[in-house]
Formats: sequence, structure tokens, C-alpha cells
Amino acid sequence: MKTKISLTRLLLMMSLLLLPSMGLVSCSDDDEPFTGPAELTVTRDGAAIEAIDFGTYGGYALLTLTSNAEWEITTDAGEWLLLSNRSGDATTDKEPRYIKISTLPMGKEATRSAKVTFRSGSDTKVLTVTQIQPAEKDDAGWETATTANRNMAVGLNLWNTLDAVGDWFDPDDIEAWETCWGQPKATQEWFDAVAASGFPAVRIPVTWYPHMDENRNIKEPWMARVEEVVNYGLNAGLYVILNVHHDTGAGEKNWLRADMNNIADISDKLGHLWTQIANRFNKYDHKLLFEGYNEMLDAEENWVEPVEGGYEAINILAQKFVDTVRATGGNNLRRNLIVNTYGAGGSKTRLDGMRLPTDQIAGHILLQVHNYTPAEFSNLGDDADDENLPTWTKEFEAELGGELELLIDYSNTFGVPVVIGECGAYKGIDENERAKFGEFITTYAKDRGNLSVFFWGDMIDRTTYQEMYPIFIDGFLKGTEW
Repeated sequence: MKTKISLTRLLLMMSLLLLPSMGLVSCSDDDEPFTGPAELTVTRDGAAIEAIDFGTYGGYALLTLTSNAEWEITTDAGEWLLLSNRSGDATTDKEPRYIKISTLPMGKEATRSAKVTFRSGSDTKVLTVTQIQPAEKDDAGWETATTANRNMAVGLNLWNTLDAVGDWFDPDDIEAWETCWGQPKATQEWFDAVAASGFPAVRIPVTWYPHMDENRNIKEPWMARVEEVVNYGLNAGLYVILNVHHDTGAGEKNWLRADMNNIADISDKLGHLWTQIANRFNKYDHKLLFEGYNEMLDAEENWVEPVEGGYEAINILAQKFVDTVRATGGNNLRRNLIVNTYGAGGSKTRLDGMRLPTDQIAGHILLQVHNYTPAEFSNLGDDADDENLPTWTKEFEAELGGELELLIDYSNTFGVPVVIGECGAYKGIDENERAKFGEFITTYAKDRGNLSVFFWGDMIDRTTYQEMYPIFIDGFLKGTEW
């Protein structure tokens, strides 16, 4: 049996089918036109933000944007400021919009600033973005730590010399002590040769405890010799880092420990030592920097992670060093001072465990770590297979680069220059391969972070004053090309 459908009924059925596409049926709130006032929030880490400084080397920040209406972002910045998004739809509580804001390195340009404006309806939020070029000098004309570290760039250590220790001869025999680890006496000619090769800086490690009397006073002949060697470096026009070296580290006579059980006595001894050093060198200008201690370990001599209280102890002693030097007044009020992490390690845990000392004058603290990564390139010893020595590889670059990234991030986050006070490359490895390493470690942070790098080992012969490895030196000095 056939059913006839009237024309009217057919038209009615067709209109019902077309209603949704025509927009005549709308029961969802999402389809209703927006009529209420726009509400906009822009936060960083959960807090409202109105200003941010990215520093000389730039970087990025992740902002959280929420809005119940369409939004847009505008800026009066040039190409140095980048935004991941410029506009978008309303957000939900569960799905905010994340905006990545980035700035490029500013090099030697002057401080720059821009406004980033977020709008949603009539609601507006303005973020001021700056990149502040650190002052080259403080208000008294003293070079800041940032400037000093840039100027040092790369350097050498006067290794196994004034830092040597032993018990087979009289510590009052200064020349015998200075040469007991196989190096000749330090000379003005060597420092002159270092400067002539293009190195801007030298680190002078010094071990003090064998040359202190029963009252913890430094014996004059040793102090005089240390001062003489420091003058060699300064006379050559070099920056000089003077430190307290094997008073730290492993060994029964190494007294400078991150040890909370004996912190009072250790702190007093450190303060007495640095009072003497600081007073002796108070007259020297900004090219002399003090490094409070070398590779400090805990009471159990842990090279990995310290026992409980180890980080607390080293932070107390770092503060003691800074306070002691500042208390001597004069030029030491503004001298640039260097503190090291636990064991001078550069891992994330070592950096996280470090609390930078407070200082009465801003901008004169540097952080130091040591880096001998990769170990199979730098720390090969007497058992090395000289017939099968490594070359510099992309894998080595990735390993070392990951550690340098931590230092760059720390430097930029806390606004503190970082000194890699020691690094190495096994002397038997082909010089061209070592040159690749040298260029990599000294230039990796270029335009991205404030890092300087000092080599531990031979580069300039101590008796002939000639370059021992010209190709390696050229690679290492790439770090001075800013």
C-alpha cells in the first residue's frame, strides 16, 4: 500500500532537518554570544607579573593566560622579543593558554625595554620587559664581577707549584717546597709568556697549612713568596686569582672541611687565614681576585654527595670568607670574590645545594666549579693506551654541553658569573683533537652566559717559555673572541 505525503507535510519535514544548520536551534551555552565583561589574567608561576628582566644573555619565561573572551597580544619591541602566540579564543579553567616569551642576547648593546600588552575586551594587562646591561663598574669605579669574568674569559693555572704539599723536607725551605711536585720555580718570564700568547688570566693555587705556625699565623717567608708570584702575574697585565687550595680536599692534614660537627673551629681558622691574606693584598686593584677555597669535602671525604649537613657547612664557610674579606676594608670592600660549590662540582645537586653568600655591595661575587668532562678525554692517567687514544666526538660534545647548560642556566637565573677554574685534556691526545675540545668548552656559552674557563696542565713551557702546543692554544683562545 502506498502512502501519499502531502506537499505541506513534506515541506515541514525538510525545514526540521535544516534547522540545526540554519542556527535556529541552539541549546548550548557555548553558542551564545559573549555579553559579559572580559576577565583576563596573566601570571608566572601562579603570581601576577608586571615586569621581567631577562638579563644580558636573554632567555625565556612561560606565562599562563586565562580569559573568558577572545584575547590578543601586542608589543612595541623590535625583533629581539619573541612571542609564541599573538591571539586566541577564550580559555577554560582546565585549559589555560601558555605563552612563551623570549628575548635574544643583547651583546654589548645598551639596556633595552619594551611593553607587552595583553587585551581581552576592555581588560588590559601590561608587562614591562627589560634587558639590563650590567654596569662595567660599580659606583666607586671598581670593576664588577660580570665585567671581570668577561675580561678573564680563559686562563691557565700555575699548577703543582705553590699548591704542592709533602712531608719529606722542611716546609721552611721555600724553593724545595715550591718545586717538590716536579715544576720549576715560578718566574716573571713565564707569566710574561702567558700574556704574550694571548691569555688574559692566571689562577694561582696556594696551600697554606704547612706554612702556618702553632698560632695559625702564616710565616713571613711563605707570604712574601706568594706575594712575589702574584706580582709576576699582575706585572704581566694578567688577571690573577689567588686561592686556598689543598687545605681542602682529601687527606688527614686537610683541615678545611664541610663539617658541621666542627664548624666553629673550622670557621675561626678560615677567618684568621683570610684576614691575613686579605690584609697583605689589600693594596692591590681589581685585577686580583680572591677564591675562598678549592675542592672542599665533608669529614668523610665524599667526592659524590656530602653527608647530611655538608651543604649547610660549605654555605656557612662561603659566607665566612666573604664577611672576613669585607671586614678588612680598603680595596677589599669591593674586590671580586669567588666561592666554590661542594667539591667544586657542577652537577645539578651541587648547584642546588649552593647558597650564594650575601654581600654588603652587590655585583662582586663569582661562583666556581671544576669540569673534567668527559673523563675518558681529560682524566687518562699512566695506564692510558697511547696507541688508541680518543678523538673529540659529537658524543663528547653532547656530554660536556649538557653540563655547561646547567652552568649557563645557573648564571642567568642568579645573575652570577661562573668560573670553570679547572678543566683538562690528556696531553697524549692529538693536539688537533684537543684544540677541538678547547674551542668547544671556551666558546659554548658565547652570547648565552657569563662563563670563564681555566686550564689545568701544560701549555707554556715553564723553563723555555715557549708555546708547547700552539694548535691547542689557538683552539682554547677562541674563548677570548667575543
